[in-house]
Amino acid sequence: MGMMADWLRKAAGVMLALVLALFGVAEAQDQTPVVLGMTAGFSGPTRGMAVELYRGALACLESRNVLSAPGRRKVALHAADDGYEPGPAIENTVRFLTRDKALALFSQLGTPTVSRVLPVLRAYADQGARLFFPVTGLEASRTPPYVRYVYNLRASYRQEIDALVGAFVARGATRVAICHQADAFGRSGWDGARRALSRRNLPLCGEATFARVATVADDMAAQAKVLAACNPQAILLVGPAPACAAAIRDFRRAGLDAAVGVVSFAGGELLLRQLAAEGARLGVNLEHDVLFSQVVPDWRDETLPAANDYRQALADLGDRLPPPGGWDTPASQAGSSVGFEGYLNARLFLTVLDAMADPDDRLGLDAAAVAVGQTDIGIGRPVSLTGPNHQALNMVYLNTAQDGRLVPLAASLAVAETED
Repeated sequence: MGMMADWLRKAAGVMLALVLALFGVAEAQDQTPVVLGMTAGFSGPTRGMAVELYRGALACLESRNVLSAPGRRKVALHAADDGYEPGPAIENTVRFLTRDKALALFSQLGTPTVSRVLPVLRAYADQGARLFFPVTGLEASRTPPYVRYVYNLRASYRQEIDALVGAFVARGATRVAICHQADAFGRSGWDGARRALSRRNLPLCGEATFARVATVADDMAAQAKVLAACNPQAILLVGPAPACAAAIRDFRRAGLDAAVGVVSFAGGELLLRQLAAEGARLGVNLEHDVLFSQVVPDWRDETLPAANDYRQALADLGDRLPPPGGWDTPASQAGSSVGFEGYLNARLFLTVLDAMADPDDRLGLDAAAVAVGQTDIGIGRPVSLTGPNHQALNMVYLNTAQDGRLVPLAASLAVAETED
C-alpha cells in the first residue's frame, strides 16, 4: 500500500510538472508579439514623413499593448529604412516575410517602393503575404492583379488630383500645369491630372519634372521657367515635402502667381514647416494660395473620437521606441495629418487582427478583413475593406494654409471611384 501511495505521489508530481510546463509554453506563446513589418524612407527626402507615420502607428499599437488583457497578444512594429529606394524596400520586405515571420506588411511608404514590392507579394502569395495600408495612391495596388494582396485605407491619387482640379476649375482656372517627380509616383500623378482635366474637356497646359532625390536646397528655377511658358492659372505639384518646398519657393521667385495644389504625399504640416523656414529666410509668405489635398480628416477635430484618441496616444508614447535614425526635433513630434494616417492605419489593422482565428496564420488575413465588415474607427463614418479595390476610405479633404496651420477649405469632398 505504501509503495502504491508513493507511486501515485510521483505520478501526480510528473503530471503537475507537465501541466506547469504546458502552461508555461502557452504563456510564452501569449507573450510572443504579433509582428508587423514596415519599410519606409527613414533617410532621404521622405524621412520626415516616415517618422511621423511610424509615430502615429506606434502610438496606436502601444495604446493597445498597455491595455492588453491576458491571452491577447501584443503587437510589435518592426521598422526598416529603405531610403525611399526600391532595392532596399524589396530586401526589407523579404526579410519581414521570412526571417521576422511578420504576420503582415504594414504602412509601406511611397509609390516607387510599393510599386516594386507588389511582385514580391505575389511571389509569396502561397504563404499569405499581404500588405495593409500602404501610404501611396498608386492605382496598381487597387486593381488586378495585385489588389488581391493589398488593403488600402486612403483615397487614390486619381481621387486626390480630381478633387484639386475640381477646386481649380470651380474658381475659373482653365490652364492647369503639372510639376512632378520623375518616377512611378510622378507618372501616377500625371495620369490622374490628364484624366481629371479630360473629364472637364481641358488640356494639360504644361509639364515639368524633378528628381526623386530632390531636396529643399535644389534649384527649381528651370522647372519654373518651363511652366511659365504656358502662363498657368494653377499648378499641380506631385512630390514629397522637400521638393515641393523648393518648387513653390522658386515658382514665386520667378513671378509665377498661379495657385498650387499638392497631394497628401507632400506631408501637409511637414511641407508647411519647410515653407515657413524658406519664407522666413526670403522675407516672403510662401503658404499663400497653396491648396493641400489630404486623405484623413483633421487630427485636431475634437468631434472625432479617433482624433482625440490620437492626440492622447501621442502624449502617452512620448519619446519611447524611436524609429530608425531616432526621433527628430520636438516640432516633428506634434500631431500631423501624416501621423494621424499612421494612427488610423494601425487602428483599422487591429480590428482585422481581432477578427483572426489564429494570429500566427497569414492565410487567415483575407477572411478576417471580410469578417470586419462595416466598422467604426472613430472618424465619423464607417469603413470597409470588402470593395473591389480593397479601399476603406473614398474621401479627399481639401485644405488651405493660414499662419502655419492647415485650414479646411470647405466640407470634405466624397469622390466616387472611377473605372476609366
